[in-house]
Amino acid sequence: MKIISIANQKGGCGKTTLAVNVAATLANMGKQTLLIDLDPQAHATFALGYNEKASGRKTSYDIFRASFDKTEVSFEDIVINDRDHLSFIPANMMLSAAEINLGGVNGAAAILYRTLSDPYFNKYEYVVVDSPPSFGFLTLNSMYAADMMLVPIDLSYFSFNGINSVYRVSSLLKNETGRDPSIFFVLNIFDKRSKFARKLEEEAKKRLGPYLLTSKIRASVRLREAASLGKTIFEHDIKSSASSDFYNLTGELLKSKDKDIKVALKEFSLHAPKAGSVYVLGDFNGWKKSEATRLTKLESGDWAAHFTLDRGRYRYKFLVDNEWISDPNNVNSEHNVFGTADSVLEV
Repeated sequence: MKIISIANQKGGCGKTTLAVNVAATLANMGKQTLLIDLDPQAHATFALGYNEKASGRKTSYDIFRASFDKTEVSFEDIVINDRDHLSFIPANMMLSAAEINLGGVNGAAAILYRTLSDPYFNKYEYVVVDSPPSFGFLTLNSMYAADMMLVPIDLSYFSFNGINSVYRVSSLLKNETGRDPSIFFVLNIFDKRSKFARKLEEEAKKRLGPYLLTSKIRASVRLREAASLGKTIFEHDIKSSASSDFYNLTGELLKSKDKDIKVALKEFSLHAPKAGSVYVLGDFNGWKKSEATRLTKLESGDWAAHFTLDRGRYRYKFLVDNEWISDPNNVNSEHNVFGTADSVLEV
């Protein structure tokens, strides 16, 4: 069994549409697939037309309820099996209560992982998990269980903030639990006619390198129609461009584990609680200030961002409210032609 988590704390990036139709693509490929809705908003449940069927029945909430209420749950009562090769665990608003109650449960982030280890789920080749747009206990469960994460990027520079958050949370998860899913990104709701879209794609390529999948999910009226009708794109219009996009994406995703990735992932961080903006500029990005080189401010007062870098040696500096600052966490530096010093990084 391979578990794929679809996650991004940013709303409006098409996460649910991605989860539903990646799962549907796997099913259309003949793979026994389980889709799990972990979002209290239950968007995947609505998108598959199960909003009425999920009313009054057991849902993904009952998986977590079994842990904090010390009860047992029948998986037969939770899983819906009325599509070929595609099973589904719906959600409802009660999942919000799970977020509250899980705070007092030991091993709360591993509940879904332990559940999917039950022999009942051995029949599935793939499990796709639709996560809520936040990094609470439900998303942590999705990430902990995952062998692979797929992060959608929509046409917004706020998506880069989501990228940073995904990496930071996954790093914390690895340090605390040892779980280390591979992470890949996909351009979603993409309109190549837009100059902004082409610019964002180039900056995403520079930042993410081989972790950005080449397949894109283009903006599509047919996808919106399918969701409103409670259907997958293959049930609504199997000959549409969106169907082709999902076949290409899913095929690439399944091959991604065999990629020979020769770049390194590097986090840049700076403690600057009073700063209004912080950028990292260096040889690796042409010393060009853009939204793609901007760091994200964290609650701790730190600013941080992750970048994929080719092996090599780089000079860099932080630009803090238009003031150049060397990296105080890096003792390696060299003088530059301006009479100051640049921080030096070897990857």
